[in-house]
Formats: sequence, structure tokens, C-alpha cells
Amino acid sequence: MKSEKMDMYFNQLKIQRETFYHDTNLNFAAGWTRPISGKWSIGETLYHLVLMTRLFRRISNFYIPAMLPVAYARKNKPYPSETYNIYAEYYQKKNRAMKAPSVINPPSGIEKKWNITEVQWFLEYETEKFYSLCKYIDENIAGQIYYPDPIAHNPNLIQSIHLLAIHEQHHFDLTKKYYLDRR
Repeated sequence: MKSEKMDMYFNQLKIQRETFYHDTNLNFAAGWTRPISGKWSIGETLYHLVLMTRLFRRISNFYIPAMLPVAYARKNKPYPSETYNIYAEYYQKKNRAMKAPSVINPPSGIEKKWNITEVQWFLEYETEKFYSLCKYIDENIAGQIYYPDPIAHNPNLIQSIHLLAIHEQHHFDLTKKYYLDRR
């Protein structure tokens, strides 16, 4: 990968997933069982992450090439390369969790279609496809490709990958909490 920061954030995704998958407090064999009524199961959480990664990758398939001329023109300008937990910020301001758009909500009945291992594979597959899209982009170019997302404060490509990692860890932490609270 040409960008050290993007590579670091993609590696962060891998590491935190492996940590989550091997958490001894979670029962992946019963991964479609909701820990608490109204809260997503392990499988639903992972499928939400698949949908989120897939949506971002698909948008980026068109957005990155469209923004490359602008990014090349701005490549010598400074840019941020990390972001922060917008989900925690949202909770502090609104005193409630951020609601996921319906397009990235896991559909009902998903547990009849896929097992947890397959959903994990889909998450890795979507991440690898997104990685392949980004791996040839120089860091100073990636830092100038800004996404119009006011909730996330219009992150650039590097920050967006960091935000994916923050988003996943946010869901992993919530899932662990819900399953531990159930005990």
C-alpha cells in the first residue's frame, strides 16, 4: 500500500476483528441470538459492518476517480490523517445512540440465509475489495479526497478508513457489553 496511514488503519481493522472473534466471553455458536431485546446479535452486528463497508466501497468506486483531479491539484496542502469517535460524541450530545440508516441495517431473517462464519468471510471480502481500491493511492492524494458527510465532519479518505475502524470497535464494544450484561 502506498499510504502508510491507510495501511495502518486497515491493519487496525484486522487486529480488532481477530480480537473480537476470539473473545472467550462471546458464544459465536449462538451468534444469531440477541443478547437483549432490541439489540443486535453478533451476526446482525457483523452483517451491519458488511453492509457499511460495502456501501462505502461502492460509493468510493465512483467518488475516488471523480475526485482525483481535485486531489492532485491540492496534493501539497496539509490534511488530517486521523479522526475521533463521532459515535461517542453523538451520544454525549444527544443522550442516545446514533441510528443506522435503513440501507445498512441487517435485514430480518438474515440468520436463515448465512451462518456467522460466512458473514465474517463477507466482511473480510468487502474489506479486501476496498483495500484493493485504495492501495495504489498516494497518501498525499488520499488526504485530499474529502467525502461530503457533515455528521462525520467531511472526512478525507484516510480519515474515513480510520472511522471504519472506530465504527467497528464501537460495535464490538457494545456487543460485548450487551452479552456480558445478559449474564
